[in-house]
Amino acid sequence: MRVLILFTAIVLSVCGFQEHEHWQSFKLKHNKTYNIVEEKLRFQIFKDNLKKIEEHNVRYEDGEVRYYLGVNQFADMTDEEFSDMLQLQVSNKPKIMANVQEFSKDLKVPDSINWLEKGAVLPIRDQGDCGSCWAFSSVATIEGQNAIKNNVSIVLSPKQLVDCSNSYGNGGCNGGNQFLAYTYIANFGIQSESSYPYSTEKTECKYSADDVATQISGYRRIQENEEDLKAAVGTIGPISVTILADTLKLYAGGIYDDAEACSGIYVNHGVVVIGYGTEEGIDYWLIKNSWGTSWGESGYLRLHRNYSVCGILLQMTYPVL
Repeated sequence: MRVLILFTAIVLSVCGFQEHEHWQSFKLKHNKTYNIVEEKLRFQIFKDNLKKIEEHNVRYEDGEVRYYLGVNQFADMTDEEFSDMLQLQVSNKPKIMANVQEFSKDLKVPDSINWLEKGAVLPIRDQGDCGSCWAFSSVATIEGQNAIKNNVSIVLSPKQLVDCSNSYGNGGCNGGNQFLAYTYIANFGIQSESSYPYSTEKTECKYSADDVATQISGYRRIQENEEDLKAAVGTIGPISVTILADTLKLYAGGIYDDAEACSGIYVNHGVVVIGYGTEEGIDYWLIKNSWGTSWGESGYLRLHRNYSVCGILLQMTYPVL
């Protein structure tokens, strides 16, 4: 018995050492600093998340779920803190004032498509601690249309939307909506990232009409069904959507298929559907996020298709150049 206790103590000591090493690596990678009290609290949360990751990934290896978890910049946050953060990202849903995109019944839609491979998706970015997902989602779809229709690849400025579109109903770093952003851009145009660079706080509007890089004439919405979303992504390009992201904190890869955990009638995070496909008989949406490349599949999410997971059908729009 004493030998068993000694062996257990050694194992626990090694595990504790690994947790500490992992914690130090995590802080260094994500530039995390805390005071003495906060350090102890965050380390405990980090260890709890490590346990959650390990337990879930055993289920993934056993084939019980189709997605796996991993450590990213949110690994020192509780689920409640993460959900509270998301609530600040998307403003109350106003009525979408746009024409519905109609698709003919005989429209030929590809079985799969990936606009990243076609050059219509620019690199993953990180919104940081500013609730500006709606702005990143908006400019990504305009970047896509610019690449598809004009063969021009230019990174556009979400910061302009954060700083300058409040009078249209957006809230800067405290949330907004893609269709309100489109309305603003239809009137003022959108500058490039190089002329209006991003920062993680709302500042005074520095809009310059002389530096406008792209103009749109308006936007359209997609009817709330997966067939129309597939037609839109397959024939038009990247489509802006809003999802419920509460359970995606530690997502690291695979096809997210937890419809029970990720359901409901509200959404809190703006992203972009850039493609769709099928893996081992499972249909999925390919989604571009704005949480950097350390989250998900190098910044991307695959979401189970044909099951309306995470409220993906509730707000679907795209810009018209």
